[in-house]
Amino acid sequence: MQIQPQEIDYTTRIGQTEDGYPVHEIGLKGGLHIVCSKRGPKIDYLGVGPHRAVARYLAKKRQPGLKLTSLAKSEWVDPATFQDMVPKWESITDAFRSARR
Repeated sequence: MQIQPQEIDYTTRIGQTEDGYPVHEIGLKGGLHIVCSKRGPKIDYLGVGPHRAVARYLAKKRQPGLKLTSLAKSEWVDPATFQDMVPKWESITDAFRSARR
């Protein structure tokens, strides 16, 4: 997926993978949130969702050893409230992963 700089609302480092690679969260102006890690030239999409909590939840589900150091307590959402959306957003995350270069 090609994301243009003008489409990005924010980008921030939120932690690291088990093996030490930095993990970033990218928020797009349209409301999509992406949690990813860059391993050399390759981007590893860990979670994609309509809310930060959904993207982070999917990232932690994909990589349980993920160490998130940036807490967003005010953004916390009970996972039970979005469980019905998880299969859809897992599928979208998988599409991001398969489209990466």
